[in-house]
Amino acid sequence: MKRLSRRVVLRGAGGIAVALPLLATDSRADGGPSPRRFIASYVPNGVFTPQWFPTPGASETEFTLGPIHQPLVPYQRHLLFTRNLDMNVAIQGAGEMHQRGLGALLTGAKLNTGTFIGNDGSSSGWAKGRSIDQELVGLIGQTRIPSLQLGVNCQERDVSGVMSYSGNDGPLLPQNDPRVTFRNLFMDAGQPPQMLDEVQRRRKSVLDAVLDQVGIVKRRMGVVDQQRLDAHFTRVRDLEKRVTALPPGMCPTPMPPGEVQFLTEAAMPQVAKLQLDLVTLAFQCDLTRIVTIMWSDAKNHRGMPFLGISSSVHNITHYGDSDPGRAKLLDRDRWQMQQLASILEGLRSVTDANGTTLLDNTLVFQGSDVSRGNVHSHDDMPHILAGGGGGWRMGRFVRFNGQNHNNLLVSILRAFGGTQLSWGDPAFCTGPLAGL
Repeated sequence: MKRLSRRVVLRGAGGIAVALPLLATDSRADGGPSPRRFIASYVPNGVFTPQWFPTPGASETEFTLGPIHQPLVPYQRHLLFTRNLDMNVAIQGAGEMHQRGLGALLTGAKLNTGTFIGNDGSSSGWAKGRSIDQELVGLIGQTRIPSLQLGVNCQERDVSGVMSYSGNDGPLLPQNDPRVTFRNLFMDAGQPPQMLDEVQRRRKSVLDAVLDQVGIVKRRMGVVDQQRLDAHFTRVRDLEKRVTALPPGMCPTPMPPGEVQFLTEAAMPQVAKLQLDLVTLAFQCDLTRIVTIMWSDAKNHRGMPFLGISSSVHNITHYGDSDPGRAKLLDRDRWQMQQLASILEGLRSVTDANGTTLLDNTLVFQGSDVSRGNVHSHDDMPHILAGGGGGWRMGRFVRFNGQNHNNLLVSILRAFGGTQLSWGDPAFCTGPLAGL
């Protein structure tokens, strides 16, 4: 049987392309390593810290998840909770605390001066450094889409709405529209949007455009690969139907950078599901290996009506710990854990090379801009790591005794083969963390 490369793409008329998933005929399935992948997830405005951290046991591997983290119980052995990692680089400098924290989350750098107005009236520019997701592009390996920046109701198009940076003053804005995400993944991203719209009008389905080639490819496959390909195309077809079924105006075509695009608050769960399913497919097809996703922005002055939150989530985070109104933040935090669980389930559901899963070969990092929104603190940041992509010992709750957040960033880079001893502002990085 003739071998098929993982890079096989079925291309139809009009620039429509559909990538194939990892198949048993790929050389990696015969003993070569599977590619590793990275996801960074941002949750705005800190968490309800009194109920955030797990209850420790007699050892790092013995810990109990509280009510917030119940959605993650099925994945506990894949999780690494940290405590006492401080984002000291964000305590001072240009901008306000939320801007500084988001800017430093993946860069470990301070903000430039600028004209972006923060919540307290102070101003800043973009971050001064490159984010680790962009550094990982060269370490993990190039794909057709080097990295994917996604958002779910991330409306701000300034420093409060960006976590990924190509370098100093190099923001990479997140894409909120799942329809555009779908087109960029499965159609020619180089074509202008109006041409892609015309293609979609002429073709009922992306898959329909390549059906003739599907039969040819399947004849070169064994039974197992044929079944896997059928399952993959079923998944693509289902996603396509759900993306195109979005009501008009729910996810408008993005405006040019610098202008605010508005999404409805009620649509967040539906858009979240679409974006996360697209991430799983993008990894399965090796279209990209690096994704960042923002769950709103650092200003976050909007509600979550599907959780019964009609007022600004940002304002709720400012209530005192004993204020009854702050209890709504528990619902928000739990919902965010459900989204993280969805990420992990999507990765676990897809078989990768050598009998492993995407979850075995992906490192997921979730963090925030502050730890406690009501005091705007940057100590004891609420970080979670998950998956086997870093090669670390998971299923642990590790306390680090006040080490710098930047030390975690350089540790992630080294886990993927980097040789760096420091990352971000060198004044706030003393080297990789021990014991990972």
